[in-house]
Amino acid sequence: MDEFKLVNDSAADIRIYDYKTKTVHTEKAMMIFKREPVTIVCLGNECEAAYEQITDKENYIFLIPIAMGKIYDYPSSEKLIKWMIRKYIDQADGKRRIFKRSPKALIYLHEPLRPVDLKAYEDLMHLVGYKEVLVITSSTDLGGMTPEQAIWSAEEVHGKLDCAIEITKEEPLGYARYAFERFKKDCKRWGVDPSKVMG
Repeated sequence: MDEFKLVNDSAADIRIYDYKTKTVHTEKAMMIFKREPVTIVCLGNECEAAYEQITDKENYIFLIPIAMGKIYDYPSSEKLIKWMIRKYIDQADGKRRIFKRSPKALIYLHEPLRPVDLKAYEDLMHLVGYKEVLVITSSTDLGGMTPEQAIWSAEEVHGKLDCAIEITKEEPLGYARYAFERFKKDCKRWGVDPSKVMG
């Protein structure tokens, strides 16, 4: 399988919810850096097509800061989330706002995470400017609601929120392909026939 496509499969989709305008926007957890000097070339959805057009790829870094639902590059994840908040929340109506709607934000994490990985997300949200962070995880009882319903209705329980960030995967098959290819590589390294594991 093409390595570039395989890496793309691991990239999370980040949805940002604006409680004021009732809008939702989605960006891929992707970034492109130029090596010398180190500068951000591209963020989010535009990165995949942009990288395909780069001829001197050795001079660039294609990065997936949030993969399989987990933060793998903390500084880059911070830059990506800050960029999304600035683009979709701070300038939602075309004018840059002066004050946040609320010091509280919500984050919804679909993939099961270890406590240390969960704390990384909480710390990240504090770092981008939120004093109080509400967390919904894969083990949270939604009372029959869909994830989107749970996000929009959160204000009814917790009061005014500035925004919500959802770390998800719009096409879960991508995660499955990535995990399967990684599994096959591990089996090859261990000298194990994958078919014996899979039955």
